[in-house]
Amino acid sequence: MRRLPYGPVRDGWRLTNYSLGLTYNDTELPDGTMESYWQEGPYYEFSQAEIEELETATATLYAMCMEAGDWMVQQCPRRTVEGRRQGYFAAVCTPSTCFLARIGIPEYAHEQIIRTWFDGDAETWTHYDKDPDMRLPMETPDFSPTVYGRFDLWYSGAGSTPRLLEFNAQTPTSLVEAAVIQWHWADQTNLTRHPWRQWNSIHDRLVGWEAGDGEPANPGAWRRNIDKLREARTRLPEKPKIFFAYETSERTGEDRMNVAYLMATAEEAGYPVELIAMSQIGWDVAGDRVLFVPGPGQESKAEPIDVIFMLYPWEWFWNEEGGKAFFRNMADPTKRGTVWIEPPYKAALLGNKALLPVLWKLFGDDPERGRYLLPAFFAESSKAATLTSYAKKPVWGREGGSVSLIRDGATLVENPSEYGADGRYVVQELCELPSFDGLEGTVHPVIGSWLIDGEPAGMGIREGLGVSGLVTRDSCNFVPHIIA
Repeated sequence: MRRLPYGPVRDGWRLTNYSLGLTYNDTELPDGTMESYWQEGPYYEFSQAEIEELETATATLYAMCMEAGDWMVQQCPRRTVEGRRQGYFAAVCTPSTCFLARIGIPEYAHEQIIRTWFDGDAETWTHYDKDPDMRLPMETPDFSPTVYGRFDLWYSGAGSTPRLLEFNAQTPTSLVEAAVIQWHWADQTNLTRHPWRQWNSIHDRLVGWEAGDGEPANPGAWRRNIDKLREARTRLPEKPKIFFAYETSERTGEDRMNVAYLMATAEEAGYPVELIAMSQIGWDVAGDRVLFVPGPGQESKAEPIDVIFMLYPWEWFWNEEGGKAFFRNMADPTKRGTVWIEPPYKAALLGNKALLPVLWKLFGDDPERGRYLLPAFFAESSKAATLTSYAKKPVWGREGGSVSLIRDGATLVENPSEYGADGRYVVQELCELPSFDGLEGTVHPVIGSWLIDGEPAGMGIREGLGVSGLVTRDSCNFVPHIIA
């Protein structure tokens, strides 16, 4: 792994990137100056062995996360039939008896977190029968599709071991630049003769590819997931319409374009699609249905939503007014409730920093798998006090918000934000990002390792400048890579 600071600069690269979907390239800095988010010129070069190491680490970490999710579910009293029989809104869980309650997830959401976690597992899945307060084993499990996720990894190249920094399991962005922009950059610059110019099969794994040269066809994440969903929900048409929702208050256009790209891959896979705003998701009080409402006063044109992808944090959704209705809809015993992609468990079990101390608890002593982890603990625990150099992270946080880095007891970097107001934090042993020479100073890269349908699929690299760049935040740049 090495950083090449003086790579080729393509003629008209800004317009090329814009035409491919990178409409949010220019970032305004605090002093009012504009900076290019995409770095044209510098790039990273990896050996095939290094790529294989990253791929192995990604697959191993995901398998560990699946075991960690099982452990978390086991800590919730509502996982048992007896607990659930006490009613949908019963006060069964407390922070002292339930892991989900301890990290701040409202109890009414626990059942659907657990249900979607076990979807597809015939031995453990339970559901409502005609009495909504009774759950009985069923022979035909439901299915909750999950399409993508991204691990953020520390890695400095050959001789080092990738280490997990966090898992962006529900709402990862930088997908357009990782899947599309850097792929075209590698093709246009022709920097390598390697048969695989990049570790980057993100697009193909989403859309699928046809059989050739004796290889079996890969249907892709969309077709594979929707086919499984239709097996569980036989009333759905062969090509159910998939809505794609984004939050319009995000003004740069990044959320919109990441959602639009995913929508384009679903359409390429053969499904009818529609791009909507989160504010256009409505509720049919009489029918207990989730609706797409085109606009104010257009309730007569409302359309039921069977399947929707939502780039919006579940931890916001379940704390907002009306959240209970959407979770009750998910529990429809006739399986007519809306199917949400990504499902609630992606945020509750995997997409928050509480995952880190759970992984360390389960695998920290494992010489093979534990090497991909850093010691991590809840901030209030006695073990946390033994660390003198650590990263302090809010359980519910994004884009480096409210992350502090402490080295030998002294604060190295702080990034104040609104996150962490609930006082829930974890600490993780400090592992400062690697340092490389850039044109404007020292840069610090973090590896974004992508998963498509649970399988390693490619890499994007973000890098920050100087000491403040040791915390990767929304102002950090994207830099492409090749395989040497």
